[in-house]
Amino acid sequence: MTNEIVEFRHPFRIAAHPAALPAGCYRVDTEQEMLDGLSFPAWRLTGMTISRHGLASGRVARPYSITPSELATVLATDAAMRR
Repeated sequence: MTNEIVEFRHPFRIAAHPAALPAGCYRVDTEQEMLDGLSFPAWRLTGMTISRHGLASGRVARPYSITPSELATVLATDAAMRR
């Protein structure tokens, strides 16, 4: 599993959540499994989630499923709004 922190400067929408999520920092967790039987290392995506990161209240935010293409789209949209 790998994770990264991404920042949104504007509210955004994803398919797994009925309303817009607020701007802020979010943790993206990517889970992959190694494919066996190949002559070279290869990985297959098994899941990706996004959740609010660094909440002041200390509570754990619910993770929501997201696809790599959906994440790329919402990040690109947020970046375009900064210009």
